[in-house]
Amino acid sequence: MNFMVANVLIALVTALACALPGVFLVLRRLSLVAEGISHAVLPGLVAAFAVSAALDGAGMLPPALAPLLIILAPALIGVLLVFGVETLNKTGLLTSDASLGILFPALFSIGVILVSRRYSGIPLSEGSILMGDITFSALQQLQVGSLVLGPRALYRMGAILLLNALFILLFYKELKITTFDPLLATSLGIRPGKLHYAFTALVAITIVGAFETVGAILVVALLTAPAAAAYLISKTLPRMIFFSCLIAATGALGGLWIAWVLDSTTSGTMAMVMGLIFLGILTIAPRRGLVGRWLLVRRQRLRFAEQVLVAHLIHHARGERAAPACSTTGIGIHLQWSRAFANRVVARALLQGTITLDQGNLLPTEKGRTFHRSFSYQDSGRPSGRNSLP
Repeated sequence: MNFMVANVLIALVTALACALPGVFLVLRRLSLVAEGISHAVLPGLVAAFAVSAALDGAGMLPPALAPLLIILAPALIGVLLVFGVETLNKTGLLTSDASLGILFPALFSIGVILVSRRYSGIPLSEGSILMGDITFSALQQLQVGSLVLGPRALYRMGAILLLNALFILLFYKELKITTFDPLLATSLGIRPGKLHYAFTALVAITIVGAFETVGAILVVALLTAPAAAAYLISKTLPRMIFFSCLIAATGALGGLWIAWVLDSTTSGTMAMVMGLIFLGILTIAPRRGLVGRWLLVRRQRLRFAEQVLVAHLIHHARGERAAPACSTTGIGIHLQWSRAFANRVVARALLQGTITLDQGNLLPTEKGRTFHRSFSYQDSGRPSGRNSLP
């Protein structure tokens, strides 16, 4: 397999494998848990390498079982971390973030100490654990006899991608219900606790599998950034999953290309590009973006001001106060609006046809009176429906 093609495929498969569980991590507000798992599995990974090397040297470990041991042992540590956090939370003495802040640095420090001792036969280093290297992964070939099948990382992450996709397909309904309404899930006979630990094990397996390509630190960016960006532009869960995968693929390929152009680290550049994509979407997303929110607030403010203007004109359109109160200057004085804001509201109301200009005075139209009666304070921009995201 061509070296460049191998790098592209590894980056793409790794990003997609992380994007799928990342959707539910973001929706369940477990991004910090993913950060904790990525650190806590380090001692399990070191121990798995040590045991694997020892058993392999003694001829007691079949070659086919070595990769499974290296992935499953750290995943078990990740599940134990979550179990420890849940146990501490149930005591009521600590919050979840405090529990994570206590447990995962302790486990990570144990792993760093083990790695720093550099046990013979363990192909690990602090740099490879923290940052990873897709280019190095592309050089590690899977060989069966004399047949070279391609990079081992590609097959490993491809298998994890398939596992994640199958898990989400098989338990999609359960994941959706336990994510949005755990009480309803319990009443339907679904056990959120068991599903939570199964999902945690899946996340831990994904993190361990991505160690060689993107490292323990940057894998969190691949898990959370695409899903968080997709959340900003999605109304339903299926769309969020689709956009998360699309953003992950775009960030992985774009980051890989920039890394080659700048001759920089691939995993770091991929994480940077995904972060930039998130910032861009955060700025311009129609419903949840900063600009969209500002425009929505501005429209709502002008709409409310238009309703206040129409109500004011309905009240003052008759009697001796009609002339001063219904002029642009009188509106600013009565409602304590600045001249610029009063002119903007009047221009909007004239354009909407809720008021009219008659001999220098502003008067409400029949449409304006209907608008005044039917005015609603509800946010019309909020999505509705059972499949909508909060």
